[in-house]
Amino acid sequence: MSAIADESPPGRTHDVVEPGAPQAVPDVGPTNHPPEPAITSTLDVDGPAHAPNTGISPGIAAARAHADHTSLPPELWLEIFRYATCVPGTRTIAPADPFIPERPANYAWGMNTATQSMRTKCALVRVSRAWRALATELLYEHVVLGSSRRVQLFCRTLVESQEMERKIMAACGGGSDTPLGHGRWVRHLEVLRWARKIQTAQYWQCLVRSVYMSPKLRVFSGLWQNPLPQGVFPALEQYLPSTLQELYWQQDSVILAAKELPILTTPFLAKFSTLRVLDLRKIRILDAERSLPDVKFVSLTLPHVVYLALPTCPIVLRFASMQDMPALRYFILDADGAPRTVWASWVAKELTNFLEHHGAKLTTVELLPATTQSFRPGPVGISAFLSPTACPNLDTLVGTTGTSMPLLEGAHPRLRRVGIRGTGISRLYPNKPSQAQAHLSVLVGCRALFPALEVVRTLGFLVGTSTDPFAPDVFIWWTERFERVGVDLQDGEGVVWMLEEEKASEKVPEKEATAVLEPANENMGEVAAEAAVDEKVSVEERPDASAKSTLAAQSPRD
Repeated sequence: MSAIADESPPGRTHDVVEPGAPQAVPDVGPTNHPPEPAITSTLDVDGPAHAPNTGISPGIAAARAHADHTSLPPELWLEIFRYATCVPGTRTIAPADPFIPERPANYAWGMNTATQSMRTKCALVRVSRAWRALATELLYEHVVLGSSRRVQLFCRTLVESQEMERKIMAACGGGSDTPLGHGRWVRHLEVLRWARKIQTAQYWQCLVRSVYMSPKLRVFSGLWQNPLPQGVFPALEQYLPSTLQELYWQQDSVILAAKELPILTTPFLAKFSTLRVLDLRKIRILDAERSLPDVKFVSLTLPHVVYLALPTCPIVLRFASMQDMPALRYFILDADGAPRTVWASWVAKELTNFLEHHGAKLTTVELLPATTQSFRPGPVGISAFLSPTACPNLDTLVGTTGTSMPLLEGAHPRLRRVGIRGTGISRLYPNKPSQAQAHLSVLVGCRALFPALEVVRTLGFLVGTSTDPFAPDVFIWWTERFERVGVDLQDGEGVVWMLEEEKASEKVPEKEATAVLEPANENMGEVAAEAAVDEKVSVEERPDASAKSTLAAQSPRD
């Protein structure tokens, strides 16, 4: 058996290592170590029901004395391994709920990287035969093919694992099942075609063969820098399993006139009836303006697509408008993929057409960077989605501070959550007007237009991690404005920051204050100075001047 090596420099290890021939699954746990001595219990089993000074019964104590880590079932071991090697975005490319509370970064216990995760997986399969049998599927669960050598070695590994499994089946009396080898564990296959040298025919043959030998593939991500050679796209269409659930397609410098984007002009997507996630946000078409009047798309039915991500491109928006997606709920519009010379009027027209077909089904809309590649303002504002006729069932709207101010036509009856990205404490000072303040002021001043609004959250901004000493006071000033209209303003951690009122029981009576010992009076000057500083840094607009400057983090009401 061969081990997949990498021609890239150390530090980038998406490599897939061949762990060896499949092994039978014995009792889980390392078998290379001598058995641990049994722990004898000094408790008298025939004595009292509970040992003195403990709440543990003798029966439970005896069971614990003879229990060790080898008694865990394989399912629990697999979950432990999966947790230790978890990397976001490896098992699914579906977008997460943007309102999941964020947590301050802890670099000691931070997220795994792809390199660290692969090193841990390679270490797990080397512990023992039992652990190898369990952790092999994690090793092949997410495969990244970023070079020609990786593609060839991965294909060779799959072929050799099938041959080894076929020999084992023949030695055991044969069987009618087709050997799958390690390809049975591949769930997410990611192809990065960024190599500078021209790919040979052997590269494409190994790539298509690897797809063919991964029959249980669930996620396919293709990142293409150049158009695919003739014959490769039909081969992918033929050998990708029909049970594919998630598809990510990125292609640069596309010229539609030369038919370089067959994923939109052929019935390729119709094969995948179980497709749930369709991400086309990074498709960049160069001749969008010239090809828009002439391009023809095929109308397909995608019954299970729930998540759809598109670029701010009129051609891709027109393609999405022509498809039947009855289960669509989550829509992402990425302005970063807009052509440099895009016509805003065409984009607005195609977006209106898209919302006419699918707007009533959308419950969550997310607008990504509000500036295009050339740092121009994005051609789409959030007002296009706030119209009660465009998205009547919209529940969650996420935008950035760079979007234009909404021009509201009427009240939206169901909008419940609003997320604002790109907000920092420097943009929230009342004496420094900014686009972020304009958005917050509209949500406060036009509260009657959003009768169901409950939460406004500054996504990505955590007050507790800000180095500005006045960040809590400034954020509380905005929190109180939203509180007057019945809306919770939360930071990225999901916390409502408020001032804690001084309790009457904490007030010191005058008689007790005069009875304080003289040594304590020596510090009165320092206490008075600190009180003056607290009064100075408090927000001037606060009507209650006697409020205590103690911050309390309350849980969100939703």
